[in-house]
Amino acid sequence: MKIRLLALGLLALSMSVSAAMATPSCGMWNWQTDGSYFQVCVNDDGSQHCYKATDSNGANAYEVSCSS
Repeated sequence: MKIRLLALGLLALSMSVSAAMATPSCGMWNWQTDGSYFQVCVNDDGSQHCYKATDSNGANAYEVSCSS
């Protein structure tokens, strides 16, 4: 029983560590001429995700296309 609990604990720890490493790296929110804010995030695998928001804190953010 103790070994089973230890194994479950190690599994949970390894899953939480791998989830933490998957956090994307995001730049600052940049003001756009239409009054919105734009942010680019890059995942560990190099894939980009772009977001648009209503203020520099990321309020009402939603994902948009990264291409212009």
